[in-house]
Amino acid sequence: MTKVDFYILPEPEARARQQFACRLVEKVFRMGQDVCVLADDEAACRSFDALLWAYNPTSFIPHSACVNGQQPGAAEKVWVTHGDNFHHHHHLLINLSCKQPPHFSRFERLAEIVVQQDEVLNNSRQRYRFYQERGYPIRNHDMRR
Repeated sequence: MTKVDFYILPEPEARARQQFACRLVEKVFRMGQDVCVLADDEAACRSFDALLWAYNPTSFIPHSACVNGQQPGAAEKVWVTHGDNFHHHHHLLINLSCKQPPHFSRFERLAEIVVQQDEVLNNSRQRYRFYQERGYPIRNHDMRR
């Protein structure tokens, strides 16, 4: 069963959410696991793709993004998408979209990153209830302390 982690950040800015996602991607990639990042649309996908390339100048995270219909290869460990084309990925799904991720249950883990912004908080609460009502194991990582 998919394990769900909610990372609750103290910042209100969407950029903090993306920066944290970059750190999480890097950590999981260094562990040799695959990770898929789900964005709202192609523009958000491109934005996160660019941020991930520039995130840490002392490291390299090879990845691909779903732009112009591109599909990941079986060997690609990091994939950024705005659709439900997760293909070979199954370790971690990072949800940066405002929606319930499709097919999240095929992943071992799901990460929900929450910032102190009304829309993000409301959407996150709805998803939390969804997972809780269906019996998914949930861990909260409150980083506001």
